[in-house]
This record gives sequence, C-alpha cells and structure tokens, in this order.
Amino acid sequence: MFRNARLSQLLSLFLLFLVCICANSPALAQSVPQPASKNGVSYITGGVGEDEVQAFRAAASSYNLRMTFASKTGNYLSDIDVTITSGAGRPVLSVRTEGPFLFVRLPAGRYQIGAQTRHVTETRKIQVPAHGGADLRFYWEDPDRHGVLRICRSCPNAARP
Repeated sequence: MFRNARLSQLLSLFLLFLVCICANSPALAQSVPQPASKNGVSYITGGVGEDEVQAFRAAASSYNLRMTFASKTGNYLSDIDVTITSGAGRPVLSVRTEGPFLFVRLPAGRYQIGAQTRHVTETRKIQVPAHGGADLRFYWEDPDRHGVLRICRSCPNAARP
C-alpha cells in the first residue's frame, strides 16, 4: 500500500512538471525572433523585453549587419523606417522596425542605410564583409524633447533648438 501511494505521488509530480513545461513553451517560443524575408533578404527585428534581447544576442552571429536604434539619452527606439540600398543605388530592403534591433543577412558589399524616426533621417554608408559582420548604431535626440527651446544657459537638460 505504501508503495502504491508513493508511486501515485511520483506520477502526480511528473504530470505537474509536464503541465508546467507545456504552459511555458508558448512564452519561450514567442521570445525567439522569427526571420522575415523581402526581396530575398532575410532579417529579424524586435528586441522589446529582456527575453527578446537575450534571443537577439543569441541570434546575432547569424546576421552580418546588426543595427541598434536609440535616443541620445539611452532609451531604445522602435518604429524606425529603414531603407537599405546597394552601392549602385538599387533598393535592397525597406522595413519598419518592431523594436530597437534590426539584424539583416546581406551579400558582401557596399550599402547605404537610411534610418528615419519621426522627421529626422540619419544616413550611413557601410561595407558588409564577406566574413564576420558589421554593427551600426543610430542615435537621435530624445524624441520627447525635440523642438523644446532652451530659455536659459544654466537650465539642466535643456534641449538645443
């Protein structure tokens, strides 16, 4: 009788363990970035929340162009319109980010990257190597402070017009 009770208790614990794993697996699957493709170019975008940040760090080596978007005050930015054109001026990829990271897999070569948030566009030229990768970081003035006039010289954190 003791043996059957012990076996029943172990079976219950095992079933509880399986239920916990099954309940958590959708959350784990959502944190892994899902690659998208446009014009034959594979990319991932996102990075909202600690789980996604960790997933992007794990996936970084699979992409040879890694971009990060933030304000100069250190806040990550999302909804950035990014356009990649080849050195010859041919459009390669146009996408809006879903978080502060955009990782792209491109053929080696020269590219021009345009990144726009609200009304400000930053443009960079980059050489994507045949081996390894390139990292780009875009920083803008804090979007909540854009257009704030500086009234006095001694005011802390006053934005310049």
